[in-house]
Amino acid sequence: MAPEQVRSYARLALVVGGGVLLQLAVISQFRPFGVVPDIIPVLVVSIGLLGGATAGATTGFVAGFLIDLTLVQTMGVSSLLLTIAGYFAGRLRELYDPVHPLTNSAVGASAAVFFSVGFGIMQFSLGQPAPDPLGMLWQVLLSAVYGALMAPIIFRVARWAMLPNLGPGGDPMHRRRKATMTSQTVLASPTIDTRRRRKLSRRRSGNY
Repeated sequence: MAPEQVRSYARLALVVGGGVLLQLAVISQFRPFGVVPDIIPVLVVSIGLLGGATAGATTGFVAGFLIDLTLVQTMGVSSLLLTIAGYFAGRLRELYDPVHPLTNSAVGASAAVFFSVGFGIMQFSLGQPAPDPLGMLWQVLLSAVYGALMAPIIFRVARWAMLPNLGPGGDPMHRRRKATMTSQTVLASPTIDTRRRRKLSRRRSGNY
């Protein structure tokens, strides 16, 4: 195994383990507007956007397993939902390779909503009481807002963890800067010679 991969896996383990610990020990103690922000779904999809479907699904399974094991709740619920979220975020990166700066916020909000709704449905199907519809709607809306706001910061943390194994071609920020520079170069250089266009226009008008 290459040294870059070893460093990347060590950083990734630190980020995932630290993220789960931070979520359960610190963030879960705060309920702004009655809803606890959840950084884990956003972290999983951020890794999927950086490393692809395999990295996203694997990270989702490990993070979900740690959550279920720590909270002593029904094993597999969090793992299933986070694995699905990480996989589809990775597929988005593999199929479309998005570099728009708002992609992280959009995917983070979607992941937070998916995990919130999916967890409620899974718990209800396992015999838990049905949640209040208005309370569930409020939770979904705030989860989307929290996910969108936290996504840029969490994405940078995930990028730091995976950067040794990404390389210039796999770093979305590098690709974003390259795409911006290319578009600026194209806009700066005229594609049509205005003097030649005037000559062609006079020739056409003289022929008629």
